[in-house]
Amino acid sequence: MATTRTAYSLYHYLSGGSGMAGRITDNGTTVAATFPKLTSALNGDPLVEGFNLGGQRIAVTQRVAGSAQPTAIYNAASGGAAIATPTWANVINPYGLEPLGSRLYALDFDGGKLVEINGSSPYAATGVIFDFNTNPVTAPLVPSGMKAHGQAVLNIGGALYGLFIIADTSFTTYANSVLVRFSITGGSSITVAPNDYNNGFEKNSFQMAVSGSELFVAAIGGVQSNTGYNTNSKIQKVTYGASPLSGAPVTTVLSASASYPYEFRGISFKGSTAFILAGRYDASWNLMGDLRSTTNFTTFTTIDSFSGSLGYYWAAQYTTDNDRLWYARGNEIRVINASTLALVQALTITTTGAGRLMEPGDQYTNLNDMSYVSPTGLVTRIRGYQSPTQISATPRAAAARAIAKGRPELLPEEWEEVEAQLSKQ
Repeated sequence: MATTRTAYSLYHYLSGGSGMAGRITDNGTTVAATFPKLTSALNGDPLVEGFNLGGQRIAVTQRVAGSAQPTAIYNAASGGAAIATPTWANVINPYGLEPLGSRLYALDFDGGKLVEINGSSPYAATGVIFDFNTNPVTAPLVPSGMKAHGQAVLNIGGALYGLFIIADTSFTTYANSVLVRFSITGGSSITVAPNDYNNGFEKNSFQMAVSGSELFVAAIGGVQSNTGYNTNSKIQKVTYGASPLSGAPVTTVLSASASYPYEFRGISFKGSTAFILAGRYDASWNLMGDLRSTTNFTTFTTIDSFSGSLGYYWAAQYTTDNDRLWYARGNEIRVINASTLALVQALTITTTGAGRLMEPGDQYTNLNDMSYVSPTGLVTRIRGYQSPTQISATPRAAAARAIAKGRPELLPEEWEEVEAQLSKQ
């Protein structure tokens, strides 16, 4: 059994918004939040990233529209004061922090950049940057009037892969998503070779998972809504080691359909067993759907089905340490034995009981983010799909979140209110 940590953040939108970041400890037998919390008095949108480089670490960042903010880095095991609080000028909105060798690589959502960071305190940026929107190999993949955004970064056998979406400024029109295989010389360069990309992935792809020699990618298919499901939602796969990557066929393994009217919102693997989260929002912006497992993408075992559940943070991620399935179910975290599918512990936004995520006096109302870090080096985000309204750090998205108060999307008339606010600035 291993002792692992999972970072989480909570928030509420009272009096302008307030957030906190904490950690969950799993010793193989019991799973519980560790107190005191790492930090509090954050703004309403705190992000957490776990990594293992020189020890288990948790990075906490607040999103502020249009400007890079300090990232506080904590010892995940002992907590206490932050080890360092670097500000990375080219990482306004961190959406992935992946170790490779002695360095970290931070993915910026809004800028579509991968930024190299020294892997020890004070965790300073090295000045080595990849920018999808200006790189001569990838920039031509971005249509006029659109921009690439960094969705996920993954270390596969010592090579970093990045997943980028391409959208207009309102995130209402998307181009195909792009997978890139980075060529990295530490301290010197981050590049993409002329054929080390594949733009055959569905619009608004957001998550990568590896099984054997294949990389699986989940996609919403474009915009989500509360009036139905996106018929273009898919899970696709590609042979990630293919050379050239640009010529590798992208195969669809699952599609949304009338018989399965949900968007795919998460995929991870235990060996050849896939855990798949799918759902769509009802008219009240409550998610309905299910969590299933499969070994062949034809027959499925339902682990959980849901409708009308509170909260907007949904994810399902397998981790090999202690054989866990981490299931973020709106405002609840369920830790499941991945072999028996028995519930190990439910953690909720309460101040009492073994499954509490808060301390007495806390008033947080929503789960905002999760990330896993293990002593064996395994690092993974526990994130399903989050809309640009939820994650972008642009002034437009910040104004939208102030209206949405956690809801994943705005209504058309609410977007008109946002545009009216921005026009006055």
